[in-house]
Formats: sequence, structure tokens, C-alpha cells
Amino acid sequence: MEKKNKKKKKKLKISKRLIKHKLFRKRNLLSLLTMIISITFLCFLKRLDILPTKYIIGISIIIILMNIIGTLFINVHKKTPLKVIGTIILCIILGTNIIGIYYLAATQNFIEESFKLKTSYSKTTYYVLSKTSKNLQEKDITGEIATYKEISNRINAINKLNEKYPVKEKEYEDIGTMFENLTNETDSFALVEKASYEVLFSITNTYQKADYTILYEFDIFTKKDQNKMARTDKFNVFIGGTDFAGLMDLNMIATINSKTHTVLLTSIPRDYYIEVPDKDGRKDKLSFMNAYGPDSNRKALEALFDTQIDYSVTVNSDSLVTVVDYIGGIEFCSDYDFTTTHALVNNSFVDYGKKLTIHKGCQTLNGIETLTVARERNAFPGRDRVRQQNCQKIMIAIFKKLISTDTILHYNETLNTLDSLYETDVPKEIITSTIKDILNNGNNWNIQTQSVNGVDTFEKVHLSNLTDWVMIPDDTVIQAKEEIKKTLN
Repeated sequence: MEKKNKKKKKKLKISKRLIKHKLFRKRNLLSLLTMIISITFLCFLKRLDILPTKYIIGISIIIILMNIIGTLFINVHKKTPLKVIGTIILCIILGTNIIGIYYLAATQNFIEESFKLKTSYSKTTYYVLSKTSKNLQEKDITGEIATYKEISNRINAINKLNEKYPVKEKEYEDIGTMFENLTNETDSFALVEKASYEVLFSITNTYQKADYTILYEFDIFTKKDQNKMARTDKFNVFIGGTDFAGLMDLNMIATINSKTHTVLLTSIPRDYYIEVPDKDGRKDKLSFMNAYGPDSNRKALEALFDTQIDYSVTVNSDSLVTVVDYIGGIEFCSDYDFTTTHALVNNSFVDYGKKLTIHKGCQTLNGIETLTVARERNAFPGRDRVRQQNCQKIMIAIFKKLISTDTILHYNETLNTLDSLYETDVPKEIITSTIKDILNNGNNWNIQTQSVNGVDTFEKVHLSNLTDWVMIPDDTVIQAKEEIKKTLN
């Protein structure tokens, strides 16, 4: 009987130990899972490579300590509040790390896709036109076709058109003469790029869009030049903003020196009348340079400021409207009361229709209102000078809204929307190293701005006999050139 009691007691002890062991394992499953997720989070953080080492070390220490404390608390022998506290600590760490992995993975994917080294192409749209009164259709395209010799990639455009329609080029020195002969029906067809087509009707009343029919539309993609000698610690970035016709309305150079932690933003008026690259010294407005081929704006500004521009970022107007509407509008603070001369429309240069009235002070703008303000220059005494200042305000306002709490809650969608805003050849390594440096030396970074000026007048534009409002550069270019060199030294 005594032996049986001893065996029962022994079995009871073993059972208790097994129960305790099972409970111990159950309790520590949470601890093990939390540790695995924490290690995964730290691996993602390290791989992203945007945080300085001191921050990564600090975050790692905090996570490890919290895991240890939580594990110790849930393994105390007696039922105490410490078990509950330990479980809460581990659950918080687990949830926080899972959310962190989501954001880090989304950021990593965004950076990889947006800033990976890839061949970049510029798109140019071409129209085949005829006089509306001739009632011609696309199938009628044949024979001689008038072309303006200065349009971008003219030969490639003719060759592509010939793949579908048998045409023979009739070259004109002046786009005005070409349209005159199209108007009087000396020519049945004309080939013109979209930018030239839109600009022509915006600067002269001689020709009206309704008198011409677009029979056929096609695109040519041209490989952009890549600077093989691009710098990584001291460099210039061209920032451009294109409208629906492909004209470069916004022109800015960001000079960045990561060694001295200095950023210099140089704004250049769109009406600046400067030499066109590879056109034997002939001049045109800066806004129209893009019509002469990819990177023409960048090359023209390299010559003007006698500096190397290593990378470029281009923003288009359609994406600007999309992004501003997505983030729920921006706050724009104006120094003036004004009514825009442009109507609240996109994809058109027309000035009739509903206009936008802006009051001095701050107001909220939606996407199309933001674009209309960004385009406006004729409502100000300083014309494009004020416009450049307004564009800087808009860029800052968008950035502030993008880092708001609501945007972060929809982080992945925000990154996808932001990705459509621009095209760039800035490599990933520069983005990550710059972010890391800003986080490490944020208070030491010095952001400066400057603008160049000039004299307003009228000159021949688009390498033709057409005239338009332009700005002749003045001595501020010399001063700006020296500031850029000083920043890079």
C-alpha cells in the first residue's frame, strides 16, 4: 500500500512537472515569436540603409532589452501582475515590429523601383495635320508632307510615319511659313510636334486650331544621355516641371554638397532667352528647350552657369494635380491678391473659362487650382520671378502634407501616388546616403536659395520668325554661377 502511494506521488510530481513544462513552452512561444519578428525587423532596417549606425544600435538595444524584460516577466513562478505586464510588453513589441516591417518593406520597394539604374527615355508626340476644309482622313495621308526642320527627331519621325504611310518630306526653314502654306492649301499635310503645335496657337492669332484637323498622332521615344562621370558627394540636380505639351515651365538647379551639408536652390525663369544646345549659338526661351530633344534644358543650363549637372528630376503637370488631390489639397500662402489669367483647365493653353481668385494670405488649394497657380506669371508685376517663388512654396507645401499623419496611415498608397509624380536618374545610393546624412546631421544642413533675373522684351522664338515675350539674362547669372561653384568646393 505504501509503495502504491509512493508511485502515485511520483506520478503526480511528474505530471505537475510536465504541466509546468507545457505551460512554460506555451508562455515562451510568444517570446520566441517576438524575438524572430524583432530580428526580421532589424534586418529590414539594416537593409534599407537610411538610418545612421548610432540610431540602428539604439533601436536594437531597446528591442533586445524589451524582449528580455518581457520574457523574464512571463516566466515568474507565481501568478503575479508581472506575467500580465510581460505579455503586454511582448505583444506591443510584436505588433510594433510587424507594422515596422510593413513600412520598411514598402519604403525599400519604392526606393528600389524609383531610383534603380535604368535606361531613361524621353517621349515626343507628333501630329499629322491637314486643313479642316479639305475633309481629309487618316487613310488619305500620302505624298508630300510639310515639316519644320527644327523639330526634335524629325528624321526619326518621318521614318516611323513611312512605316504606315508613304510620304515624302518637304522641309521648311520657318514654322510660320509652313502653316501659311498649309492654310492656303499649297500643302495638304504637315508633320509637327505637339509642343510646337500648342505654342504656335498660344503666341499668335494668325492661326486658329479649329482650321486644322489632327489626322494621325504617334510618339517617338529617345534615349536620354546619362552622365558617366556623375559625382556622389558634390553634385548638381536639374529639377524641371513639364506641362501637357512637354514644355519645361519649372527650371531649377539644386546644388548639393554632402561634405559641407549645404543645399543651394537656383531658380531660373522659364522665359530666359539663352542659347539652344547644338544650334550654332541661336537662342530660344528656356521653356521651349525641351522641344529640341531630351536633356536640352539641362545642357543649356550647364552652358549658362558653366557647371556640370549630374542628375535630373522631372515633374509633369498631370501628376501634380493627381498628387495634390490625393493628399487632400495644400495650404498656399500668397503675398498678393490676384486673379489668374489662365483658366482652371489642364491640357490646354486656353485662357477663357473660369479663372481662380487668390487672396493675400493662406488658403487651401486642390489639384487643378495648384496647377493654375503654378502656371501663373502674367498677374504679377514681377511675372516669372514671382512664379518661381510660388512654385517653391507649392513644393514645400506638398512635402509638408506628404509627411502628415493621415498620409502615413496610407503609406503604401502614398508611395505609389508619389512615384507617378516624377522621373529621375538619381541613383538609389545617393538617396539613401543623403537621407542618412540628414538624419545624422540635420541641424547642420544649410539650405540656401537664389534666383537669376533679366530684362523683359520681345524676340524671335522657336528658331523661327515668330516673336514672343522673353527675358534677357543680366549680371545676376554671374553671381549665381559663383555661388554654385562656391557650394561645390
